[in-house]
This record gives sequence, structure tokens and C-alpha cells, in this order.
Amino acid sequence: MRTRAIYLTIAALLFTIVPSVHGELIGGIEFPDGNLSFADAVHFYDPGPDVAANYNAPLAALGRPDYSGNNFTAASLGEDGVLVLRFVDNSLTTSGDNAPDLHIFEVGGVTEWFNAAISTDASNWIDLGDVKGQPTSIDIDAVSGVTAGTKYSYVKLTDIFPSQTDSPYGEADIDAVGAISSAPPAVPVPGAVLLGMLGLSVAGAQLRKRA
Repeated sequence: MRTRAIYLTIAALLFTIVPSVHGELIGGIEFPDGNLSFADAVHFYDPGPDVAANYNAPLAALGRPDYSGNNFTAASLGEDGVLVLRFVDNSLTTSGDNAPDLHIFEVGGVTEWFNAAISTDASNWIDLGDVKGQPTSIDIDAVSGVTAGTKYSYVKLTDIFPSQTDSPYGEADIDAVGAISSAPPAVPVPGAVLLGMLGLSVAGAQLRKRA
């Protein structure tokens, strides 16, 4: 009976900490996983010299798009700049068809070019090609090197020549990066934590029973 109660407790905890998922039209794009679809961690950011204070904040590129012309909420790449974002509570995967899988919200008064790449480990990159912002949807199934069903956790955005805009917000301005084809995280941290809690709880119950 104690073991059953422990399992019920863990199940209740899982229900409370795992966010509900609802499909939603965001920025004109349908994201089946809603807010869960967007990159939520900055892995690396090295802006170019033409990016000044208030425009060199990579955290502005996380979560759902929220850019407003009166309130600059985006991360500028700058000349030769690089931004690497990570999906933590989900991952980017393939759709199995020619539908877009990845969408990058590039904003601002100028539509700018940049290079996009994806990776499972932030070390080995698959080049998705040079793309133009506003809007930017990419079918990763069509890209050589992409493996069907693989969970990609990292997206790298790199400025490309020639220079398109100047300081203080040089080059592409990234507001959000979302996985239209979204899958569970490549490293299911919440599940691992719960499993550890379950193991400790069961061990504790066994020790109490022996005592």
C-alpha cells in the first residue's frame, strides 16, 4: 500500500510541474506546442562591434515573440555576430514532409540575411543555409545531413556579409526561435528528477519497513 501511495504522489507531482500544451497561432505561425515551442536558454552570444547597449541582450531572443517597435525586445547579431540558442523543455525535430519545422522571428525596420544551423550537441552543426528574415520558416527535412526523428536542441544564427545595418542595432535582430515540429526534450531533465525522487522514496519506504 505504501508503494502504491508513493507512485500516486509522484504522478500528482508530475501533473503539477509539467506545463499543459496547447496549439496556438503565434506571430501568424501555427505552433502545435504553443509557448513550449520556443528556445528558452542562451548557449552562446558574441555580437558584432556595431551592436551597442540595450541591443546586445540575448535573453530578449528567448520565449515567444514579443517585439514592439516602441520597445526593442530582440538580440542584434551585429557584423559577423553569432547567437546560439537552446531548446530545454522541448526539441526541434523533423515533420516527415515538406512543411516548415523551424521558424525564426527576425524583426526591425530592415529585413536582413543570416545563416542558420542546428545541432544536437552544440559541436557538430548542420548548415540550413543562408536565409532572409521576416518571416523565416525552414523545412529541415529537405536539408542534407538532417536525420528523420532526431531531436535537435541547438540553433545557431550567424551574420553574413555584406553589412546591412549600422550601430547600435547592426544586422539581424532576433526576437524568437520556435520549433514548429516540436518533440520532447532530448535530455528529459524533469523526468530524470522525478525518477530519482521515486527511487529515493521507494528506498526510504523499504528502510522504514525494515525498521
